[in-house]
Amino acid sequence: MIKTIKTPAFVIDENILLQDIALLRKIADEASCKLLYSPKACSISSVLEIASGHVDGFGCSSLFEVTLVDQICGGDTQIHLVSPLLKEDTLRTIGDRLDYVTMNSLSQWGRLRDKIPSATQPGIRVNPQLSFINDRRYDPCRPNSKLGVPIDKLAEMVSRDDELLQGIKGIHFHTNCDATEFASLLATARHIQGRIPKFLERLTWVNMGGGYIFNEVEDYSDFFQAVEIFRETFGLEVFIEPGASVVRRAATIEATVHDLFESGGAKVAILDATVNHMSEVFEFQFEPDVLGYSKGGSHPYILAGCTCLAGDVFGEYAFDTPLDIGSKVKFPNMGAYTISKAHRFNGVALLSIYMRRSDGAVHLLKEDTFDDFAGTSGVICSAAV
Repeated sequence: MIKTIKTPAFVIDENILLQDIALLRKIADEASCKLLYSPKACSISSVLEIASGHVDGFGCSSLFEVTLVDQICGGDTQIHLVSPLLKEDTLRTIGDRLDYVTMNSLSQWGRLRDKIPSATQPGIRVNPQLSFINDRRYDPCRPNSKLGVPIDKLAEMVSRDDELLQGIKGIHFHTNCDATEFASLLATARHIQGRIPKFLERLTWVNMGGGYIFNEVEDYSDFFQAVEIFRETFGLEVFIEPGASVVRRAATIEATVHDLFESGGAKVAILDATVNHMSEVFEFQFEPDVLGYSKGGSHPYILAGCTCLAGDVFGEYAFDTPLDIGSKVKFPNMGAYTISKAHRFNGVALLSIYMRRSDGAVHLLKEDTFDDFAGTSGVICSAAV
């Protein structure tokens, strides 16, 4: 246990994490579907350990994620794997460990179908060809998408009873990102039901993916109906695999003000954090939440990061009391896609990772070191010799 958090820091709140996992568990149980956690959102060891006690398995995207889940959560944890890239040697390495594997394309399926262990249930990713995301960078159903088999092509093959589809036991689809309603999920389920009903009749499972922020939704009726289409109409085992919905609220990024000055009539506060610690702020060009921000506050600042990137800026914020050198600035709702996407541009260290346990005790889990940085540059540090 420690008394002082050293910034820049990523602080996980166990109570919030448990609350949001409990909500997901409750909804999944009410819908009679299986709950997976997608570690791509946050794969910190303590998060995986806590999640493993509440979910039915993990929806992984790589060999490293599978191996990490195994090491932290035990070798009997249910593992699902889906990736646009699935190598034959990956299947040789972890094939026996996979409970479910989803092929991203018919080409991948045709090439690797004979390499899948008999105990592993194979599936195919489907592109329903319904877009709900305006930003094409994040739209799995964009034109010429690399993600999944277009449902029109799949429907055509089913009508011919194509031999290539024999042996496929399930389908996986993922069509949304940060959605706070389930109308689009229900529309997708109905669309799939209408396009490939005969194919669904011969399957045993469906994975409806993630992309929905469950704790920001008030009405779950569309979600229950979507599950019911697959579970009741076709008798399929239904999986969901949220990532951000599990961890987003559970972590705060904490920073310290190290410089204050005026630029063009605006006050600039330089923090020891950077947008490179929260890459999606830069990718999406949005201003993250800041605790203590007061709309119309009498002390406005441009909060800026510590690198030489001109766009390393969090945004403009006003406070009721002025900032000083040494003031703390906290960004809530930073649990998802921060640690997993953060990088060391300018040689700035990654965030120190802390866990605030349910009893209030704070523990340091990981502090980025020079050896960590040097290792990514191919330097063999003395401690590793």
